[in-house]
Amino acid sequence: MRVAVAGFQHETNTFVSAPTTIDDFDGHSVLGGIQYGCQVIDMVKDSPFATAGFIDELQSGNIGEAIEIVPLLWCFAEPGGPITKDAFNHILNAILNGLRSDRPIDAIYLDLHGAMVIDCQEDGDGEILQAVRAEVGQNTPIITSLDLHGNVSKKMIKHATAMVAYRTYPHIDMRETGRRAARLLHKTITYDRKPAKSFRQLSFLIPLHRQATVIEPCKSIYRLIEEIEADDEEVYSLSFLPGFPLSDIHDCGPSVIAYGASPAVAERAVDLIVKEIAARETDFSCDLLTPDEAVAAALREPSGGTIVIADVQDNAGAGGTSDTVWIIDALSRAKVPDAVVGMIYDPEAAALAHSAGEGAEIRVALGGKLMSGHKPYIADFIVEKLADGPFGLTGAMFGGLIVNLGLAAQLRVGGIRIVVVSARTQCLEGAYFRHVGIEPFDHQIVVVKSTVHYRADFEPHAKLVLEVECPGASIMNPSLVNYMNLRRGVRR
Repeated sequence: MRVAVAGFQHETNTFVSAPTTIDDFDGHSVLGGIQYGCQVIDMVKDSPFATAGFIDELQSGNIGEAIEIVPLLWCFAEPGGPITKDAFNHILNAILNGLRSDRPIDAIYLDLHGAMVIDCQEDGDGEILQAVRAEVGQNTPIITSLDLHGNVSKKMIKHATAMVAYRTYPHIDMRETGRRAARLLHKTITYDRKPAKSFRQLSFLIPLHRQATVIEPCKSIYRLIEEIEADDEEVYSLSFLPGFPLSDIHDCGPSVIAYGASPAVAERAVDLIVKEIAARETDFSCDLLTPDEAVAAALREPSGGTIVIADVQDNAGAGGTSDTVWIIDALSRAKVPDAVVGMIYDPEAAALAHSAGEGAEIRVALGGKLMSGHKPYIADFIVEKLADGPFGLTGAMFGGLIVNLGLAAQLRVGGIRIVVVSARTQCLEGAYFRHVGIEPFDHQIVVVKSTVHYRADFEPHAKLVLEVECPGASIMNPSLVNYMNLRRGVRR
């Protein structure tokens, strides 16, 4: 049996005007660009990605088949604005051409995100699935894994044989999700028929920072999902996707998908979860502190231990610029004696620091360049430490992965130390600080530009976590977002 494998991932924030181009998937990707053929295996084998788990499960012998993996392509671009039509077609055509040249193909696995938007089409993932289905016909199984932030459409449901989504945010179960996808493929092959499916969209939007599965209400909802699967072997797979609310499209919002031995089984499983989510709607409230409130609260805490302040609305992982300096302004106004900030995306400042060298004092207009109405933080900084090139991540989410942020620097002004980088990505673990010589948990206040993923590595070491509402491109409160294309009846 020959199983084709491909990954094409992007979480699109439609409120970001700058488009996502082919360079964002290739030359500018912190993961090393588009991988083709055997490069896919080399890239994912030690990674946390769902593709790695899918391949692991197929090769484990648990499936009971002699299976040949046919790797086609794998790529990722940092969340941002809609993908250009040229970039989308370039990558999709590479996948389709791979399917044509590697025939026969008995099944296909697609590692997608679920919230991809093209500048000419709002349902990018649906377009991928439709094109692949047209290429391989109706009888070839297409199994798909999704990020739990996916905005699932009827087109996606129609063309995929089955889809499974992550169950953790921070996403520490990506690899396990791939394994579940492989087991679902096995069921499809074993019973020689497509599993029955049920799909439901909910009628309210959930703020991103309230989708964390380590806190309520999502913690209990996902526990119930596992209980339903464990109690009924006829429920093959059950997924709840809270959705990606920064996407102004018809299908934006939460959804539930079930696959089972019969339509009645799948429908019953969906009913149980939808009922639980609907009952918890008011628990998804959007409570955030202002920058000054967060800093004041941190300073009121008794000495000892680290306080984490999450700048949740400047998260590159949701399309943020990662260059806003509102929180740095607040730290400076309060004359905070000991704080570290990660990360400010400013290639010009990083290059200036490298030109000056470690120990130099430089005048820098830091950040504040990419968001309309914002201004840089201008000060004299000491260049404490410089770094360049690839380094390894060590946290629970991406441990073992090699990333490259280009020229990087630790800049200090007073008691504030700032990690400045040349590649835009969110600060989801301590390795980003250590790369420029900072041990984050040796400091009183740690500021991270991340919405939820930081919790996997930072929260276990923190005595207090504060979420702050600095202006940014990743707006948390859906009621403050100017939607134009939501389907009728969706509350925000």
